Amino acid sequence: MSLEPGFDDARDRAAGAADERDLSDALQLGRAAVIAAVSAHAPATRLATSWSALVRATVTAAARIVTAAAPIDWDFQVSGSTGRGEALPGSDIDSLLVLADTESGRLREATDRAAEVHALLERLGLHGDDKGALASRNRFCRTEREWLAGIETWTADPRADRGVVMTGLLADAVSAADPDAASPLRAGIAAAVQRQPDSRRLMLQDATAQRAGIPGRLRVFATGDDVIDLKSAALEPLVAIARWASLSVGSTDVSTIDRLHAAAGTERLSEADSQTLRECYAILTRLRWRYRAKDWIEGRGGDDRVALSSMSPQDRATLRALGGEVAGVRRKLAYLSTTAAFG
Repeated sequence: MSLEPGFDDARDRAAGAADERDLSDALQLGRAAVIAAVSAHAPATRLATSWSALVRATVTAAARIVTAAAPIDWDFQVSGSTGRGEALPGSDIDSLLVLADTESGRLREATDRAAEVHALLERLGLHGDDKGALASRNRFCRTEREWLAGIETWTADPRADRGVVMTGLLADAVSAADPDAASPLRAGIAAAVQRQPDSRRLMLQDATAQRAGIPGRLRVFATGDDVIDLKSAALEPLVAIARWASLSVGSTDVSTIDRLHAAAGTERLSEADSQTLRECYAILTRLRWRYRAKDWIEGRGGDDRVALSSMSPQDRATLRALGGEVAGVRRKLAYLSTTAAFG
C-alpha cells in the first residue's frame, strides 16, 4: 500500500515498536506527516487512507506488546472508519476480537488484555469507541464459529439484539494486522444479507432515516444556531447507503468509494446516484479534513461540529449543495424501499 510521504516511515516505526515510547514516537512522525500533507493540499481521501494505515499498525503493535509475555491466538480487528480506511485524526477506534477455537476457554483473559490494549492506545491519544464497540467487552470477543452463528441470528431477525448495528460493525471490520486479507466474517455477512430480505430492508430504513441535516440560511437566521455535525448530517447516511447497497449485491468491499462502485448500475443504486454519492463523499472528506485537522494540529482535539459562520462562503455553499444531493438520493431510496420489490 502506497501512503502519503512521511506516513510510510511512521507506519514502519509503529510496526516495529518495542514499547509505548516507540509507539509515541511513531505517532509523532504521523503528526508531522499530517501537517506536511495538509500544507501540501494532498487529496483528503488519500490522507484518510494513510492515517488509517498508521492507526491499524499502532493497534497491531499495541496488541503484540500487551500479549508479549503470554501470547493469545487472536485476530484483533478494527471496524468503523479505521476499518474502512477513512479515519481522521481524533476518530474513535471500534474493535473486536476473533479468537481461535483453541482459545475459547480464555475469553476473560482475552478481554482483559484487550482492555490493556485500549488503555495503551488511550495514552497515545487514540480513543476507543464511545458507544462501547470494544474488543474488551464479551459481546465483541468470540471465536470465528461464534461470530458466524451471530451473523445468522442478526440477519434473520435484524430487529432483535441490535442486528442492524452488529451487521454494519462486522461489514466494516478488517484485521488490524492484515487489512487486505480475505475475511470469513465479511463474506458471511454479504451472503447472509443476500439471503435475508428483512435484513436488507431494515438496513435501508436505517440508512434513509431522517437525520439532522444541514440548515439553510433562513433557519440559521431564525434560530441563531449555526453549529452542525458534518458526520451525522451528511457522512453517516452516505456511508450507510453505500454499505447497504454493496452488501445487497454480495460485495465484501470495505471502503465507501469501493462500495459505491460495486453497487453502481444495479437495481439497488443507479450509476448516476452512485457517481453523485462518490463526488459528495470526496468533497465531504476534504471539508472534514480541512476543519478537523486544523483543530487537531493546534491541540484542540477535533470533532465534526463546525459553526457555519466559521466557514468561508464558498465552503458553506458547497456544504449546503452537498447536503441537498445526499438528501435527494436518500429520499429516493426511502420511497423505493416502500415498494414490494425493493429492499
